[in-house]
Amino acid sequence: MAGYPYRTLITWIASLTLIWLAFCSPWSAGWNAVLAMLTGFLALLSFVIATRRVRARRAATAHLLIAIDTALLSLPGNLKRNTPLVLAVSDANRALDHVFGVDRIRITDTAIWVRAGAPADLMHLADALQRWRGGQGPDAVAHLIAADKADSDAVLGASLKRWRSAIGEASRAVGYPLPVCVAVYAEEARPAPDECPWFGVSGSEPLRIDTLPALVASRADQYTRMTIAEHREPAAYRSARLDALTRWACRAVLPALVDTQRAGHPLRITSFGVTGVQGRPAPASPYGQFVADAAGLTFPSTGGPRIRYPLPEALIRGIPRQPVRSLASLALAHAFVWLALGFCAAAAASAWQNRALVQRVTGHMAQYNALEPAQHAARADALTALKRDRDELERYASTGVPPRLGLGFYRGATLLPPVRDLIAGYQPPAPPPSTIELDSLSLFRSGSAALEPGSNRVLVNALEMIKANADRRVLVAGHTDAVGNPGSNLKLSEARAASVRDWLADASGIPSSHFAIQGYGDTRPKASNDTAAGRAANRRVEITLVPDCRDDRGSPLPPQGHPACS
Repeated sequence: MAGYPYRTLITWIASLTLIWLAFCSPWSAGWNAVLAMLTGFLALLSFVIATRRVRARRAATAHLLIAIDTALLSLPGNLKRNTPLVLAVSDANRALDHVFGVDRIRITDTAIWVRAGAPADLMHLADALQRWRGGQGPDAVAHLIAADKADSDAVLGASLKRWRSAIGEASRAVGYPLPVCVAVYAEEARPAPDECPWFGVSGSEPLRIDTLPALVASRADQYTRMTIAEHREPAAYRSARLDALTRWACRAVLPALVDTQRAGHPLRITSFGVTGVQGRPAPASPYGQFVADAAGLTFPSTGGPRIRYPLPEALIRGIPRQPVRSLASLALAHAFVWLALGFCAAAAASAWQNRALVQRVTGHMAQYNALEPAQHAARADALTALKRDRDELERYASTGVPPRLGLGFYRGATLLPPVRDLIAGYQPPAPPPSTIELDSLSLFRSGSAALEPGSNRVLVNALEMIKANADRRVLVAGHTDAVGNPGSNLKLSEARAASVRDWLADASGIPSSHFAIQGYGDTRPKASNDTAAGRAANRRVEITLVPDCRDDRGSPLPPQGHPACS
């Protein structure tokens, strides 16, 4: 008895989820690990629950299936599939007791009838019978109602609602809406001329409640006309009672089963019929009161002995057989649906991540293009981001696109050429001048180390160079021509270098320790001192950017007035 492979499907779904997390997920590795652990836990929990439910269903229905097999031993082997199988239910089992007695199964020429107990067991029974028949579920559910046994409309309505829910759950368990046959019995006190037939309708389409009373009444009238003359009075009395029984069932029974205003789907009632059986009518029952009010008929207080209720075989013949539904094929279809869902999830993740990739790369390109060439630092940062994008796109081009970006959504190949062009077209900024030479006559009077009032205009370029290279040390060196005493020239050159250093430190806000000064006097001439032009060229102040001279231990530059590193 192979049932639906719940555990195999659970394993399949968990495997698809883990594959998606490993190769297609757009989330971080940490989140993927957490979700993978959660998936494994839920799969294990579902596996355990499915195993317990399968075992519980088999244990609850094993004795019934053994009884059916025992009853069919003397019959042809294909009987279980070639004969309709009907589940019989009833409110409070009152009608079932008169139909089955103490038996659980009845086999007739028309069908195999299986008695269902409580509403909670119907789903398990339907599922077990479907597995027992190799994928062919029950052909119908016969709801048998003893009209004289109903205590009140409220109790009957509550029972009908429970069975409506139970039949709906059974339909979901077998995978198709179970056709429902509603058979209503009324007990008759006076002897009848013959056994009462079934009056009703049966087919493959759901019935309309509003047309049933007229349909049953017309067929009951035909029955009355066909009865022989000497039995016309009992037949007419029976026809009136069955008409009243039909109207009562359409008012008190069928609406509770097909009420579309309540939760759940209405039942698919394809067969309905009424009949009379010999027994003891109940004038105080809701049905008896309805007959008295609607038809003016009265019941005697006593009646004949109850006989066994007949099965509604005539009503079942009109219900078409259910086809064989292979559970393996159904499970394969469900597995394919989950595979399709997994592919859609992978495609959605790939499209989302490709969109993010395109937005990121194009955003970096737009940011780089928006920067002015003078914004050297910002352009360098933007260029670094573009190089990272280029390396990523080149890796995908050489080693293949990962699954998370694949499935036909990858658009990085079209972005690689423009990224390469931007990187190739980058022009690094020209290196700043490392030395600025200032004419001493534009800064000082002859023989003086004090800056002239308008000399700050000459020092502005040097100040901008120092601010743009704040990470480098500054050497200020003074030079003179060869006129005069060499010792005096040396002191004058050093004093002039100190004056320039003090102005630059004050104007830039950079500590004086960032500067070094040096006086060279006339020891490093640029031109001959024999001419006036040469002597003018030799009178100068040089401002030079030099590397940080501190060693790895952080020792400072040489003290002020001492030579700096070069």
